[in-house]
Amino acid sequence: MSATSDPLTPSRSFPETQTVWIADRLSEGEAGLMLANGYVMESYVRPLSIYCSKIGLARMVRIDADDLVHGFFANRLSNSEYLKSWLTSGLRLRQWLRNGLHFYVHELRRQNATQLGLHIGGQALSEEVLSEGAAHDHEFERAWALAALDLAMKETKEELETRNRRDEWEMFWSHHVEGVPHAKIGERFQLSAAQVAQRAFAVGAQLRDALCGILRKDGALGSEIDVEVRSMMEVLNELRS
Repeated sequence: MSATSDPLTPSRSFPETQTVWIADRLSEGEAGLMLANGYVMESYVRPLSIYCSKIGLARMVRIDADDLVHGFFANRLSNSEYLKSWLTSGLRLRQWLRNGLHFYVHELRRQNATQLGLHIGGQALSEEVLSEGAAHDHEFERAWALAALDLAMKETKEELETRNRRDEWEMFWSHHVEGVPHAKIGERFQLSAAQVAQRAFAVGAQLRDALCGILRKDGALGSEIDVEVRSMMEVLNELRS
């Protein structure tokens, strides 16, 4: 399928704005802060937990990966200035959180060392933390892409179900992920191949838009979104194997 006819290929332009949704929530006081914190936890707990397990980060402090990540969020998000600091950092939200998680782990290590009468350095430690995050960038990016895809698919499926159009999701999934021909799918739903293709295309466009929304909340510029969506859809295509 060519890029011009593929619903998973981004085709619209988005404004060059960053962090608008979270910034708006943070301007709404305590209620907005709760919404922003809730979104951050829903979107990033899973990829950070997978990342911790993958690189053995949790083992450094002898804590379960999920418990470590929830402890990190409880510690950082209890500070109302934490996300505000991200807005001025120039980093993508996932990078900010990944770095923050590494710092949190080293804070726990320092506490443990202090209890044992040991000492862990300061400035050299900061450089070590950032170096550790960069060294495992690929593992984290893949974990985040999978989690973002799951979130976008959940959003798309739920929206279709509210309109009694779940069949259209099944058409999309059968064709784009399982590789079933449109004609074969049409036999199941008593539709022509062209009708199936049209419905699958529309769902793919909706999924793409959901991914774009997630990327904008992560701090992506409009010029970056097309490339990132293509990369994330490649991860989805890998599910065929």
